[in-house]
Amino acid sequence: MKKTLLAAALCVGFAGVAQAETSVTLYGILDTGYGYSQVKYDRNNVQGSSTSSGLRDGIFNGSRWGLKGSEDLGDGLRAVFQLEANANLGEGSGTKHSGFARQTFVGLSSDSWGVFTMGRQYNLGNSFTHDVNEGVSFGDMDRAFGAQGSSTRMANSFKYVTPGFSGFKAGIAYGNPETTVTRVNGVSASDRSNHLSTALKYESGPLFVAASYDRASSSLDHAITNWAIAGAYDFEVLKLHLAYGQDRYGKLGWANEAKDLYEELIGAYSLGKDFKSSNYYVGLSAPVGAGTLVASWSRSSSNLDDGDKWGDAAKTQNIYHVNYKYPLSKRTSVYAYGSYGTGVGYVDGVKVKEAGLGLNHKF
Repeated sequence: MKKTLLAAALCVGFAGVAQAETSVTLYGILDTGYGYSQVKYDRNNVQGSSTSSGLRDGIFNGSRWGLKGSEDLGDGLRAVFQLEANANLGEGSGTKHSGFARQTFVGLSSDSWGVFTMGRQYNLGNSFTHDVNEGVSFGDMDRAFGAQGSSTRMANSFKYVTPGFSGFKAGIAYGNPETTVTRVNGVSASDRSNHLSTALKYESGPLFVAASYDRASSSLDHAITNWAIAGAYDFEVLKLHLAYGQDRYGKLGWANEAKDLYEELIGAYSLGKDFKSSNYYVGLSAPVGAGTLVASWSRSSSNLDDGDKWGDAAKTQNIYHVNYKYPLSKRTSVYAYGSYGTGVGYVDGVKVKEAGLGLNHKF
């Protein structure tokens, strides 16, 4: 059960000091189930496969727990904070990302001028355009898009999101996860990485539209960029989800279970500074019984087959996905899912299959 602790600040020193109301909420998501997955590579008489099955953690939502709260500072101004940690139900511990690695920030919030926060937090590509996503696991739109996944969190960042104006809302964030200056014999050398993220969205009734732009630079001689436009429209009997975007010079936060296998089979996994891709996502969701049925298709085509890059070893990635979620209560649901992908990771001959079912509980 959600637990909220409310405390009133005591009047200290003299009469007439207004009491400030503080709230702290403990929350979380516990998500696990059974899953089966198979990754196969078959090209030019080279074959390889990896099959796994068993308990899967964080399928529909990443398992987590956290604390969030606010303090009323008066005149509509509030101090806000959030600490969110990963959880692993299978091992009964946190994940390899220890501490509050999901989100850790503090800031100020006002209904009049918006929210300003500082810390480790989601980029705007995830916060805004990822809202159209209805897929899970390999069916998630971040398998095609480079800056829309949960892996694209910004460390050491400043983030500002405006209040809503007639359905519109905008945001901008800047982070510099690493700033290193080295001095040797009086000569300085610096490595300054940074990430700029901005987005705009409009939401009114059944219509949702958003656009985002992310740019991340480092000591490399190029910056990785991503832009995306996403939208959804609820026809009540059916909801349509669409997204299109492009990546340049790499893919931000690209998560992929098959990545290690690609490296073993083809000896390299480098998108390079000349890399370009065009990404698409189409999803349909509809109420079926008391639950929701989702079908989606994502596609990402690249320039890796141009010139002297990967040649005919490269292929366009296509992933087809379906899932069904059935609520047992307001906080607990059961679900089933399945995906099939070809050319995954832009590698010709790589195919992915997965299926599973699980339980999701929120508190």
